[in-house]
Amino acid sequence: MNRATRLGALLLACAGCAHVPARSVPAATSGPIDYDLPAPEPSATLPPPTSSVPAGAPSTASTEQAQAAARLAVIRASVDASLTAQAKVLWEAWTRGAPADLDASLGRREPVFSAATLAILKDARERASGDERRALSLLHAFVVGEHLSEMAAATLPIHQAALTWQGRAVPTFQVPALLAAEPDPARRAALEHAWAEAERRSGAADEARWKGIAAAARRIGYDSLLSLAAELRGEPIEALAALARAVLDATDAAHRALFQALAQLEMGKDLSGLRGRDLPRMLRASEDAHAFPSGRAGVDVRETLAALGLDLGGRPGVVLDLEPRQGKDPRPLALPIEVPGNVRVSFAPQGGAAELRALLHEMGAAAFYAHVMAQPLEFRRLGTVTAECWAFLFEDLAGDPAWLAERTGLAESHVVPIVRAAAARRLHTARTLAARILVEIARERDPAHAREAARAVLETAFAHPIEADELELFFLERDPLLESADRLRAILLAAQAESFLTGRAGASWWRSKASGKWLAAAFAEGSRLPPSELARTFGATTLDAAALGASTRSRAAAVGIRLAEAGQP
Repeated sequence: MNRATRLGALLLACAGCAHVPARSVPAATSGPIDYDLPAPEPSATLPPPTSSVPAGAPSTASTEQAQAAARLAVIRASVDASLTAQAKVLWEAWTRGAPADLDASLGRREPVFSAATLAILKDARERASGDERRALSLLHAFVVGEHLSEMAAATLPIHQAALTWQGRAVPTFQVPALLAAEPDPARRAALEHAWAEAERRSGAADEARWKGIAAAARRIGYDSLLSLAAELRGEPIEALAALARAVLDATDAAHRALFQALAQLEMGKDLSGLRGRDLPRMLRASEDAHAFPSGRAGVDVRETLAALGLDLGGRPGVVLDLEPRQGKDPRPLALPIEVPGNVRVSFAPQGGAAELRALLHEMGAAAFYAHVMAQPLEFRRLGTVTAECWAFLFEDLAGDPAWLAERTGLAESHVVPIVRAAAARRLHTARTLAARILVEIARERDPAHAREAARAVLETAFAHPIEADELELFFLERDPLLESADRLRAILLAAQAESFLTGRAGASWWRSKASGKWLAAAFAEGSRLPPSELARTFGATTLDAAALGASTRSRAAAVGIRLAEAGQP
């Protein structure tokens, strides 16, 4: 998820846009735009756009350019201030249990997120080239998301689905943990069915919410949610679909072999007998609780960053709040309050492999934001894929056999099941995201046959028969704006970055100060490079799944499982 919009996601959970209570849609106009935006800080207040032109004098090209630059400067300053204010609200809510009331904290919604601003940004983007076009594309996409959240989110609140299990109400987000803890296959099936029924009851509300967002999008020129998704993701829909299909094709052989081995070892069945409800248990069964004791994750992650020369503990502008406290959410969270001058990490140790993965992810993101040197707002604060690429690079250390052996001190026999489960989890996540992209495109383009298309995609992605409840759960989880594409690209880029660093410094690249220097230089660029160009800096010719497949095969081989490459028996 884009950290620039994490607060909104927690408040209203609306597919990647920052969400706050809505305002009415400004009327469209073909005349001059009434540009009413708050100024930046008083010390940086800009002169009125026409102040340099004598009364009655004709406007010159240079004056118009100066006015356009002034307007963009105001927009950028306003967005920057809004992001800082949102992040501060979330920090207080997360670390102290303060009410997460965005409107009360900001006092009002900024008029920067308006149709007028979108028109200005779109015009400026079309006139720009190079880095400025990339920056304005990121800014325009962000403001589109904010604008639509105002138009639709408050009038269409999120319904949190829940089910009754063992005599108590259970929010559906807790069901995977219950499935992981349930040893009885019949009870897992019953729990999955209850979950599907609960999600089905809330499906009408979700459908109404997306219809509202689609209507708001049409008012600003997007004829479908897919056309809006293409704008937000910065790629044509066909390119995203092609990437998703290529990921499924390239990783199919490795996925089948790895999951066949894991299904037999952990569940006592073949891959064909596996079901979606079995996966939480299968992937967590190998996690030795003794390997990840409470209080250890913070030390391991900080020492890893220090070995790279990226220690955040003494870095100016970085706040590490790593102690438990009344009212504090224990889950790791990195927040760029200001970039790079005020980056904060919250965490309270509890123990477990999931905690270690999450802390590595958040500290990786924090290291990125703390080292950004790029000046434009967009390259400092926007661009979900870039930040998540670096976060996933560090998260993936939790499945690196050498890193695990060094940090846990466990014997090889204890490390082996952790490594194979981690490799399976990463591969499954990538294939799930690819499937999600293809299913959402099919749903939008041919609603009447979307469920049939979804079943075919899922049986390809997961290599087991898809029963009614598993299909329903996947189908009811909507992602019309294709946030899955951002996560998928970030995972692929992280694997390419790992391959590149391994080629430079060896398998234990995370011990190398040279790796740290290279990473710091890459971090400094912020999100200046789009995903395809970032992939080329890792020595890849394109963004693809080749590095993910190679990493999966390497890690599987390290624990005694041979995985074939695509096209090989």
